[in-house]
Amino acid sequence: MSLKQEIETWVQALELCEQEEPDYEGALQKFEQIGDSAKICFNIGILQATLGEHEKAVATYHKCMDIDKFLAVAYFQCGVSNFLLTEFAEAANNFNDALLYLRGNNSINYEQLGLKFCLYSCEVIFNRGLCRLYSSNDKNDAEHQEGMKDLAAAAKEKKIEAHNVIEEAIAEGADGFTVFSVPVGTLYQPPGIKRKNYKTKDYLGKAVVRASVDASNLHTGFDGTEKRQSVVEERPEEAKSFAASNLVIPDRSSKISFSGGPDPTFSPPLASPSSLPSPAAPPPITNGLMAPPPAPAAVNKIRDSVVTFRSSSFDAGYRQSMAFDNGPPVDLAQMKVKIHHNKHDKMRLMLMGTDVPFEQFADLVRDKLGIRGKCEIELKDENDKIAMVDKGDYDAALATSKDTARRMRSTIGTIEIWVSE
Repeated sequence: MSLKQEIETWVQALELCEQEEPDYEGALQKFEQIGDSAKICFNIGILQATLGEHEKAVATYHKCMDIDKFLAVAYFQCGVSNFLLTEFAEAANNFNDALLYLRGNNSINYEQLGLKFCLYSCEVIFNRGLCRLYSSNDKNDAEHQEGMKDLAAAAKEKKIEAHNVIEEAIAEGADGFTVFSVPVGTLYQPPGIKRKNYKTKDYLGKAVVRASVDASNLHTGFDGTEKRQSVVEERPEEAKSFAASNLVIPDRSSKISFSGGPDPTFSPPLASPSSLPSPAAPPPITNGLMAPPPAPAAVNKIRDSVVTFRSSSFDAGYRQSMAFDNGPPVDLAQMKVKIHHNKHDKMRLMLMGTDVPFEQFADLVRDKLGIRGKCEIELKDENDKIAMVDKGDYDAALATSKDTARRMRSTIGTIEIWVSE
């Protein structure tokens, strides 16, 4: 396939994903027609994961990593799919490799390569810690303890508001939490100039004389070249990540079935904040739109097959459109209830089904707080609090929460209540 045909097919696949009702299967077929590159392989893996085909996605991510073994976000998304397949040990290895290829940086921004996504070290170390916790059957064993240490390390490197959930997970012992991921619908775009010019154009035009306006510019060429050559690239201290520099586990590596698997003894060169991964580097998406297979008893707390923690790795306008407009409908699976009790300083968290009746809801709240007698439950409505006294109040709060969750493409709704005895 010629370069022009490849760009045309790439654009057609993206257009199928950007429709009001995205055709992910059609887009997947389009991408499979294009020659193998890391970016295209990554897009294929993301679409497979979007369709719930995580086993195929893992194999495709392996192919992507074989093409570009320094692509941190490929290991990251491979770990997400393995997590949703309940392959927690291998997922932890994937996230460990992603941490290695962050090259000591707090983050890698892939936007200049065509993917509106920024990978943060705290998300990688949090995901690894969560996998280690879920792969452990005993809170006292070494793997569980190391998992909690990973969560604590992640909390120290928070960068954006979405990362506040890390401390919440630590407070709740990671019960019911899932991994960070790339938002649904985020795909690699072809280079802007190629997308703009893939159609036949007349590139001949009137010649334009470019004259220097700088009297001191006595050389032939442009000032920009000299200025770029004079720049000293030095990574500022705040761009460095303690976790990415010190917490990589040497003997844990992904089981890559291809020839170019990561070398755990290899230490990649540190990158400046402005530098990007190799040109073939792309990333993510995955949020299995199908629920993950039943988890073993030790991990039956994983209630969320769609990764919901992250929607803010890129600019707000793009984030909003991706969160609300793209992707097929998401079914609500759980309700998360944040409970403030007048006799406790710390907030409590409770998970329940989406169809729990009001009477049972009140009983669950009392049981959670250990309340024997009656209690008063209030909801926040804008700047006021209103009492939840009957089924009508409860149903209204439930409906609002469900609507918000669906617009945010989350499988978990949230209700926040204040309880007083």
